[in-house]
Amino acid sequence: MTYASAAKPLLGRFETYLAGVFHPVPQERVIAGAIQSFYGWFFAFLRNAFICGVLQYLADASGSIALQVFAIIAYVALAAYCLSYVNVWVLTPFHFVKHKRLGFSLDALVTLAVLLSLGYAILAGTSFAIDEIAKGHAASRTNAPHNSAVRPPGQ
Repeated sequence: MTYASAAKPLLGRFETYLAGVFHPVPQERVIAGAIQSFYGWFFAFLRNAFICGVLQYLADASGSIALQVFAIIAYVALAAYCLSYVNVWVLTPFHFVKHKRLGFSLDALVTLAVLLSLGYAILAGTSFAIDEIAKGHAASRTNAPHNSAVRPPGQ
């Protein structure tokens, strides 16, 4: 018997043992999935916002028109990415109205108002985050000592 053929039954018994030790709880699996989904989205957003901030910083620092265009495109793409999560909802607060056209029109107005409010919040928030990242990096470059390993005399 070879080593590989002897290891298979041992591995199978170990997997059976682990399956008996760990018992998934269905409710916890749903909660964990929701948490993982949210943080997956959040860290993707954070990474993309950081990239937009770096592009904005580089465009401001270099004065390059091409980098400014890339920064604007990246910002628009990030805003569209955020808005894509909002577009899947439909609000029908006036579903009880007897006249369907009136109810539909009122629902459309409320939905439009909510989407515009959320869209503005997303655009303003991403713009603020990108500007803060760009300013923070610029400030860290001007305030940082050029060689932190060398201490000034007397310290």
